Amino acid sequence: MSKERGTPTRRDVVAGGLTAGGLALAVPAWAADAVPDVVGKGRRWDADVGLIGEPSAGPGYSTTLVRGTWVHATRANLDYALRLLDTGDAGALARAESVITKVIALQDVDPTSPTFGVWPYYLEEPLAKMAPPDLNWADFNGARLTTAVNRHADRLSPDIKRQIAVATGRAARAIVKRNVGPSYTNIAAMGGRVTLIAGELLDAPDLIAYGRQRLQRLLDHTREQGSFNEYNSPTYTIVALEEFDSVLSYAKDPAARDAAEALRQIAWQVIASHWHPGTVQWAGPHARGYHDRTPNEALDAISARIGRALRPGAPNGIAPREAMLPCPEALLPRFAALPGAESEVRQRFIRAADDTASVYGTTWLSREACLGSASAEGFWVQRHPLIGCWQGPAAPAVLRVRCLKDGRDFASFGMVATQKGPRVLLSAHPIAGSGDWHISIDRSPDGTFKGQELRLRVVLSVAGARAQALGPYAVRLSAFGWQAVVHMGPVLWDGATDKGAWRVSSGKDGVYLDYVVPLGGTIAPTRLGPTSIPLAIELLPAAAAPSTAAVLVGRPVGGRRKVSWDGLDLVAPVAAPPVQERIS
Repeated sequence: MSKERGTPTRRDVVAGGLTAGGLALAVPAWAADAVPDVVGKGRRWDADVGLIGEPSAGPGYSTTLVRGTWVHATRANLDYALRLLDTGDAGALARAESVITKVIALQDVDPTSPTFGVWPYYLEEPLAKMAPPDLNWADFNGARLTTAVNRHADRLSPDIKRQIAVATGRAARAIVKRNVGPSYTNIAAMGGRVTLIAGELLDAPDLIAYGRQRLQRLLDHTREQGSFNEYNSPTYTIVALEEFDSVLSYAKDPAARDAAEALRQIAWQVIASHWHPGTVQWAGPHARGYHDRTPNEALDAISARIGRALRPGAPNGIAPREAMLPCPEALLPRFAALPGAESEVRQRFIRAADDTASVYGTTWLSREACLGSASAEGFWVQRHPLIGCWQGPAAPAVLRVRCLKDGRDFASFGMVATQKGPRVLLSAHPIAGSGDWHISIDRSPDGTFKGQELRLRVVLSVAGARAQALGPYAVRLSAFGWQAVVHMGPVLWDGATDKGAWRVSSGKDGVYLDYVVPLGGTIAPTRLGPTSIPLAIELLPAAAAPSTAAVLVGRPVGGRRKVSWDGLDLVAPVAAPPVQERIS
């Protein structure tokens, strides 16, 4: 093996062929030929392997490889193949077909296997070595293959089209077997598209029917719930939108197309109603987000559909991974300006039999700032249950509430909140049935997790942020003409009032206000006595006077206590309620 990042050498390949799961992957003679450079930042073409390589970046679960390991990712290579095909270059076509063949060869083709139809993340880590395999890769890679054949059927060779049809058929069978419900929004949408298109490619009526029914079920469920359960996600609302666009661009089934169009309209309503033109950010709360600020991929996907760039330096011609249909014309003005000086959006995201237990989102937007919160949500690393922002000189200042255990987001704590305008009252508490860093993969059999310290954190992320005490129970976090004033209430931790302490500190990404609790080695959220950490947060211009009201709490009764602050009232858990049954 080559010493550079573990990349196999041509000698290795010639001697025995690069193998993965017992499959020899030959390197074509044209591998060193010049083709358009669409590899992408941080990646490079490995001629010896015949795939693009990159340092692994996560997601930090399912894979056992150390972050930064040099890998050849199946999904990234299919994206690369699509970019090559989009160039129209003859040499690029040959390389794209070779890359597609190599990725297809990594799919599990054993019908008796529990991962039949699924791909590993990486060439270097077969499915058997993952912990556990990510079954979503049948959906993600199947979607890319259907896009390749739909968009470039007139240029692909008959053999490649046959390979794609067979591989997407396998992926579709895996999707049907798994049968994810409509609460897992992006996978419900993607699986509907893959099974529908695979059925049309293979002339398989059962797959077509399944894809049609899955899209209709997602539409019915979303209307009944009030929005997508995987709500207001800057990543996955775009993924779902891509799927609806692709169904409308490529599928023939009329009923499936009708459902996709109705879902597309819902997705655009979600995006437009939460768009903050002043900061060019997708306002919260977010059920799933990988970044504090709206990623360039989402900005560019919206830009391409509204017909103008939302960020400086955006590429003039955005090469789409999927089909793209334009934003509904009636919603275009919303990306340029708010409907008034201030607006507030309140929407139900997840419906419960008792509506007081439903998850609602509230988003306040002004010309300069925005603030959003969820009425009940966990602190999984991908959740943004409270997030706000205002414009800084180079990037928006971002305000978030998080819960960290030994420096990592802790999924077995959550919060409830009520919001009116730029003011939120919340209380954090333990939750049952969740995991440590992930909501499901790393659950504990006895509910106990290792840990030395827990922090409920309010963070203002931007260079130049400042923190200032306004008395014993209030702290101002400020930057660039705005302030977030945090009012701390009486804390209960395991039935006591003196287990932790509030601390102010600063770091490379901003300033923090933390409630810090020493754990002594372990924490068992479900076995804690009454526990509740109340806060009130108000977002104000720098010159405005903050509230002088105190956060008041009642005695715990029946596992809950009342929390009040300046006209806002909240009934907060003091014991560990079960986490809502959600995949995402």
